[in-house]
Amino acid sequence: MMDISQLKTLIALVDTGSITAVARILNRVPSAITIRLQQLEENLDTPLFLREKKSLIATPKALLLYQYAQQIVALAQEAEHQIKSDQPCGPFRVGALESMAAARLPLPLAQLHATYPAVELELVTGIRDTLYQSLIDGALDVILIGDAPQNPLLNRTLIFDEELVLIAAKAHPTIFTPSDTENETILVFKEGCSYRDRLLSWYQSFNRTPKRIAEVTSYHAILGGVAAGMGIAIIPKSMLEIFPNTDLLSIHPLNTALGRIQIELIWRKNLASANIQALEKCLKSTVTAVQ
Repeated sequence: MMDISQLKTLIALVDTGSITAVARILNRVPSAITIRLQQLEENLDTPLFLREKKSLIATPKALLLYQYAQQIVALAQEAEHQIKSDQPCGPFRVGALESMAAARLPLPLAQLHATYPAVELELVTGIRDTLYQSLIDGALDVILIGDAPQNPLLNRTLIFDEELVLIAAKAHPTIFTPSDTENETILVFKEGCSYRDRLLSWYQSFNRTPKRIAEVTSYHAILGGVAAGMGIAIIPKSMLEIFPNTDLLSIHPLNTALGRIQIELIWRKNLASANIQALEKCLKSTVTAVQ
């Protein structure tokens, strides 16, 4: 197996044609350069240079390897620089609730891209439990969720203090308690969604249960379904800002602690990075700007 030191030696030998010159360049004794060359030729099972007096003449295979070696060494140097650098760069896997991705993240993510173009962002959306498990399993670098379990392995910082509201069809009477929704279906995401949990907790606080639960897969389906009179739902109030048909809805505040949820940026303590710090900075700066 070739190593970087052998490839650097090959590059220098092709460039200079002299073991003595390479020894000076690499600060090694000539015998060490000779050994490296011999090991490389043995590994490849082919001669790479013709020996003529004190000069080395590269063979066609040596010239081919020279081209690859230059690319490999350059990539290795770039990788080393990036790893040692404190600047945000490289792949960055971010998980977020769908509501966050739609209503809250476009501005900070645009700022992240503009400020740190070397960051290669991958955005994954989902419900709380799915995103949390992906973070624990190492499939995501950082997540933006609410009501996350406490875990000593994780760091977290508050980003949004989100208001939740009930929505119903336009003509729906005012909703104060679950008694005002006794015949309604609730439209929610599957189990593991923090907003679903809060809506069910609201019912339970009044010793009630929903008549029927209909699971949907997107906020488009929730908002459209509620507007069409299919049932009621709980959503972050910020989602109303991007729904073009709010005139088809009635909005009902949740006047309990369940009506506010803290959305946190969460990452593993042992995997903190410049990318996470950059995202946190962009999130907090855009939140402050909006306020």
